[in-house]
Amino acid sequence: MKKKVARLVSVEALPDRVARVTYSDGRSFGVSFADVVGRLEAFAALDSADEFSTVAVADFGWSLEWSCGATLDSDRVLEMALEQAGLADNVQFRHWQDRNRLSLATAASALGMTRRTISQYRTGSRPVPRYIALACKGWEAEQRGV
Repeated sequence: MKKKVARLVSVEALPDRVARVTYSDGRSFGVSFADVVGRLEAFAALDSADEFSTVAVADFGWSLEWSCGATLDSDRVLEMALEQAGLADNVQFRHWQDRNRLSLATAASALGMTRRTISQYRTGSRPVPRYIALACKGWEAEQRGV
């Protein structure tokens, strides 16, 4: 049976441009948006605490949206949460899998692992070991014929 992709089910604005997001699989993260507010013009309006507090789940759980029109998709929110939790290798793993258009099964076959382990790396429920991160780079180089 195929597992459903986790979507956002709730969001709560907290002080200091932090939001508590909860996904349909039960995972919950505190995500700081201070960096995007300070760095990206599209999110500058969120510097106002009143505007930041208007955050809501939109597009049936596929994004967050603020009343000023700023939006951020649920995958990017998850990546920010993983990065902020010290799981940047998991984000890189997701990018490797997406860049090479690998399903869970094909990524598992490429690395000689189980589909379940690949899923755990992708979702951040298990840290990506250094040797796996290096194996991904090696696999990619091999595919390019380097």
